[in-house]
Amino acid sequence: MDREDFSRRVTAMRVGLYRVAASYLRCEDDRLDAVAEAIAKGWEKHGTLRDERLFATWLTRILIRECVNIQRRQRRIVPVDRMPERSVPLRDERAALLEEALGQIPQRARTMVVLHYMEGYDVMQIAQMMGTTKGAVCSGLSRARVRLRALIGEELE
Repeated sequence: MDREDFSRRVTAMRVGLYRVAASYLRCEDDRLDAVAEAIAKGWEKHGTLRDERLFATWLTRILIRECVNIQRRQRRIVPVDRMPERSVPLRDERAALLEEALGQIPQRARTMVVLHYMEGYDVMQIAQMMGTTKGAVCSGLSRARVRLRALIGEELE
């Protein structure tokens, strides 16, 4: 894989990579740092990729590891009453409800939901990215759907 091919593939994945980072990290700067670092590490290690068809899965897995590393380094808690107000308006009320509900489910489930429903990865690819089994992803997605329905349903009533 040459530089142009790598660049083309990364460019095609940029929105998806950002979404995955957003499922892990709250701060915009941290998200951008994680994506940039994952791309840099991917370029450094692109020679180790055995099957180029798995490029997206491979790079997403690198990104997930980088997000976890950033979380480990931070280990800080921001009290809810001190969180800054959102400066960018959301698309609509339903999107705001979904975003808020996603923020209330566990990290692992949130990542599964983003990868499956927003990025279009199948269950097996998600299992490979997250280092788990297909069954664990299926049950995680099922529990996440139930939880999201409960959270969004409460808001709509």
